[in-house]
Amino acid sequence: MKTNQIALLLVGAVCALSGCASSGGSKKDKSVEPTPTSQTPTPSVDPRNVPYEDTYENYDNYYADYDFKNQTGDDLKLEMHKYFVLEHKTYVTYDNYWYYSNTAADRVPGTEKNELFYTNKQVARETHENQDREHVWPCASSNGLWRRYSAGGTNLIEHNIDQTGTFKYWGAGSDLYHVRPATSRVNQSRSDASFYDFADSELSEQTKLQDGGPYVCYVNGAKNKFEVDDHVKGDVARIIMYLWVHYNQMGAYNVYYSPTHTPVYSLDEAITDEGHSPYVCGMLSLTSILAYPTELECMDKLVEWNRIDPPSAVEVNRNNYVQTVQGNRNPFVDYPQLVEHMLYD
Repeated sequence: MKTNQIALLLVGAVCALSGCASSGGSKKDKSVEPTPTSQTPTPSVDPRNVPYEDTYENYDNYYADYDFKNQTGDDLKLEMHKYFVLEHKTYVTYDNYWYYSNTAADRVPGTEKNELFYTNKQVARETHENQDREHVWPCASSNGLWRRYSAGGTNLIEHNIDQTGTFKYWGAGSDLYHVRPATSRVNQSRSDASFYDFADSELSEQTKLQDGGPYVCYVNGAKNKFEVDDHVKGDVARIIMYLWVHYNQMGAYNVYYSPTHTPVYSLDEAITDEGHSPYVCGMLSLTSILAYPTELECMDKLVEWNRIDPPSAVEVNRNNYVQTVQGNRNPFVDYPQLVEHMLYD
């Protein structure tokens, strides 16, 4: 099914659940009214009955061994974590990111341009001037998991120490589903701010951030909050869900650091020198990446953002390409309703 058809079906599903309201003259438009966050969100109908469509035509065959569609809640989370650990065979390095970006990862289908994240500014594929490699989930919010190694050896170097050498992230810090190109201005203005939906009364020209793309972001550095355009919120939600499930430590399947930057599944093979933690999978909290005080409120926002912004052609293209590099896919892109299956048990 073509992506624009998928988008129409998803928009129909959103309207059926929550109505297609607009904010009428406010500084930014809202696609749906936010759901209450004081308690666990309760949809008017079971969200698993909403007709989201697969964006991956081989979905049922490819995921047959994991059968995500018939599981919910923690059972689905554990099974999907197992899939990520076992199928993610190649861990790329941060140094090589621009090669993958130029090859196809960020390419606008049918063009020779790349799409920069958050603003959707399109640029020549070989040009990286005034661009940064953006960690959607900031290193400072990763509980120490997004780490890097010096180029010449296996010693782990903390993110905020020596910045003069050549470094390689490993694990989530260089995962192609996580790292996205962005303009340097947007990347640096956002810094480590958490994702949020501002009220119209909180916005001003000082909070507005566009930088050459069609989509507008809002940032309040003093409050450490960052909002992306409604057209990008689904992308952010599906990246957060991917990282939260892939790199949280759970069950019998977890990945550890290795000197060769290949996945190992035993602490005996992992890097343990200089007292550094060998863990790639650890404790990730949704409240560290979204600016809401409770996990339930964060879950509510992820579901809302996933609904209002279905996967775009660029997101689907990226999913297909990254699989050829890493070995794994992002199932939340292939079947967006998995976000609700996991969070609404």
